[in-house]
Amino acid sequence: RDIGKAKATLDYVINSIVDSDTFLSKMKTLYQKPEDSSFEIISLKDGRILEQYSQPQWLRQKIVGRVWTIKDITHHKQTEKKLQASQKRFLTVLNSLDATIYVADFTTYEILFMNDYMKKVFKKDATGKICWDIFRASSGPCSNCTNNKLLDENKKPTGVCIWQGQNPVSKRWYVNYDRAIEWTDGQMVKLQIAIDITDQKKAEEKLLQSEGQYREYFEGIFSGTYISNPDGKLIACNKEYKNIFGFGSTQQAIDTPIKALCVNPDERVGFLNLLKNKKQITGYEPNLKKIDGTRLNLIENSSGVFDEKGNLVQIRGFLLDITEQKKLETQLMQAQKMEAIGTLAGGIAHDFNNILTGIFGYAQLAEIHINQPEKAKEHITQLVKSGQRAAALIRQILTFSKQSEFKKHPLSVYIILKETLKLIRSSIPSNISIKENIFSKAMIIADPTQIHQVIMNLCTNAYQAMSNAEGLLTVGLDEIEIFEQKNFPGPEILKGNYIRLEIIDTGPGINKKNMERIFDPYFTTKETGKGTGLGLAVVDGIVKKQKGFIKAYSKAGHGSKFQVFWPIIEQSIVPEAFVKKETDLFTGTETIMLVDDEADILKTLQIFLQRRGYKIQMFNDGKSALKAFIESPQQFDLIVTDMTMPHMTGDKLSREIFKIRKDMPIILCTGYSETFSENKARKIGICKYVQKPITGSDLAALIREVLDKKIIN
Repeated sequence: RDIGKAKATLDYVINSIVDSDTFLSKMKTLYQKPEDSSFEIISLKDGRILEQYSQPQWLRQKIVGRVWTIKDITHHKQTEKKLQASQKRFLTVLNSLDATIYVADFTTYEILFMNDYMKKVFKKDATGKICWDIFRASSGPCSNCTNNKLLDENKKPTGVCIWQGQNPVSKRWYVNYDRAIEWTDGQMVKLQIAIDITDQKKAEEKLLQSEGQYREYFEGIFSGTYISNPDGKLIACNKEYKNIFGFGSTQQAIDTPIKALCVNPDERVGFLNLLKNKKQITGYEPNLKKIDGTRLNLIENSSGVFDEKGNLVQIRGFLLDITEQKKLETQLMQAQKMEAIGTLAGGIAHDFNNILTGIFGYAQLAEIHINQPEKAKEHITQLVKSGQRAAALIRQILTFSKQSEFKKHPLSVYIILKETLKLIRSSIPSNISIKENIFSKAMIIADPTQIHQVIMNLCTNAYQAMSNAEGLLTVGLDEIEIFEQKNFPGPEILKGNYIRLEIIDTGPGINKKNMERIFDPYFTTKETGKGTGLGLAVVDGIVKKQKGFIKAYSKAGHGSKFQVFWPIIEQSIVPEAFVKKETDLFTGTETIMLVDDEADILKTLQIFLQRRGYKIQMFNDGKSALKAFIESPQQFDLIVTDMTMPHMTGDKLSREIFKIRKDMPIILCTGYSETFSENKARKIGICKYVQKPITGSDLAALIREVLDKKIIN
């Protein structure tokens, strides 16, 4: 109707388009087309984007024109562009992940999208199918393969099985994202993000295998192995640990703190302090017991685990049962003692013959001067002294040779050294002189029998080395203070005051090659049959057990020197041997039962004790004594009995008497017994255990001591 106005509008539109020629060309092409059409104008000069839609106009079946509709879609296109950019960034992220990400159709099982990592896994841009039964967490195994391991114990899937063409590729996957999404035009698909944990699973399996091997190793360790807290609470232990202490189960062991296994719980405190200082301990001998109370012989090697501040947080210990080893040690030491006794046999016999000669001589002189009381008394006094020398020699031999449990207590090396030198002096050939440099009377903690054995072995070795020529044996005892460890063996040597025993000989010496082996068991340079090679090995073992150490110096042609060091203790008690015994006569009026199968012993003791005022009843065997006691148990105030008697021994007699009177004081005398000791005597209730021979004066003093103690109690 208004052609001019329409043309002006069209010109405005054409002039507003950036590429107007393309626009006009499309319009001309579409003008005669019967179908509806639409196309986008790329851009207007002002930056807007338009979408055009045209529809033909018909008149009498002819196109007479088109109706054009234009819509501004600038905002829509800007949003779409942002979305595409966002999708591009998202795809970049998905393709950079080391995880399999794919989109699959719910109905066709086709993979619609997979990221670069998944393409790499399957070697190509596959559009394979997913094994959907397992993928959607069905209650049964995969219907297309037999990879049932992809299900857990609740038949829930732990992964997916993906196909390439007709071949399933079985893999373990851990699925950490799984949801249904709308893909395009309402199509519902499954978006799946799965991480391949095949390598992780293999690592876990190796770890489990490693843990199994470690557990097998831990359980198979020969020593009793444990891990505990500093307070003794057990964390773990192996089978041997349970066997050592008698536990029936691991839980019972863990529920039992180590302190409960200590004979003396306070000892564990000292152990912990030592571990904190040294970080690790080797060769420690703990006083532990089984859960039934049985004492154990153990060696413990332990190490501590410390935190950053240096606090002890864990203990790892290894316990070795050395009960059998202890038995072998005892046998070894006993064998060596017998060797030494054999070596000294000639000297012992010489000493006894001298003593007996003196006894016979003084007895004859006393008989000759029987009518001269003063001279006879003098000879009898000398006779008694000779008897005492014989008794002392017997005690030394028995102390050295007897097989007994070793007990440590404060003692003076000075006294033992003096006694031992008396024992071996007569055995040393006359061509060897002895020089004594014995000064220290300091106390140490040790077993006297073992110290005796150390001195005996070292002196015996020294004089045997000089037996073929004149020589000098120097025996020294002094004190030394150790300030630093560089001149002494081993880091375990502590600073402090030590007593030093020194044995020096002027023999041929020891060459360098043999010096390296002198402490090895059974090593000897002596001729066959003249030595077992046990002496120095035993000495080394004893010294270490007494917390001491030994040093040896020798050079071929220049003699040998052995030095033994023991830590000194503060002298808080006076040794019994330093106490001068009182010689006062002890008297009483009580009734005493004397039991001994030796008539001479009964007769002499009866006369002696009766002169002290006691009433004495004598019995020559245990049975007759027991019968008399049963008839009148309140008649006797004290019993003195021998140990070894026919029909009934002294210990059995004592047990029977205690059944009748528990408070009956008994003194048990013995010449020698392999089966009965002072400890056993005390356990059954015997008041005193006395080694024969005993003089009447000493027995009178002992009787008074026992009776007075009973009165006080």
